[in-house]
Amino acid sequence: MTEYSKHAHRLLQLFDQMRDRRLGTMVSRLSELNLSLTHVRALRLLRTTEAMAMKDLAEQLYLTPPSVTALTRRLVQTGLIRREAHAEDSRVALLSLTSAGHDLLREISRDQLGQMELLLHGLTPDEQEQFLDLMERAVRAILASPERAP
Repeated sequence: MTEYSKHAHRLLQLFDQMRDRRLGTMVSRLSELNLSLTHVRALRLLRTTEAMAMKDLAEQLYLTPPSVTALTRRLVQTGLIRREAHAEDSRVALLSLTSAGHDLLREISRDQLGQMELLLHGLTPDEQEQFLDLMERAVRAILASPERAP
């Protein structure tokens, strides 16, 4: 096993431990609503615009239109998004967040911010800066990698 592999394995274990620790507010709230992280990704994408065509959401999520139809059906049922026909082309379904969708995203963001604060809490301010600089460098490397999967 190479050093990269050993470190990658160690990093996966750490991420698993963090994920297991996070099984708190956000995960239990999503479970109550029978929502997945893909649902949350869809909500976040919809937050960036007033309305988005279902086809565009499918492209941004790297999913097929039928998959996004099923995904958004659950979000409509829970009252987190609204689905309406386009005014000029009734074949186009437009999706937008409801106030409940905005509220849920705020709740998730607060929970995630709290988790990140806990992560940083065990480090000195200098260590926090160093950690964040290293994370930024690692993310830039991933984004620059030609092997990057969508």
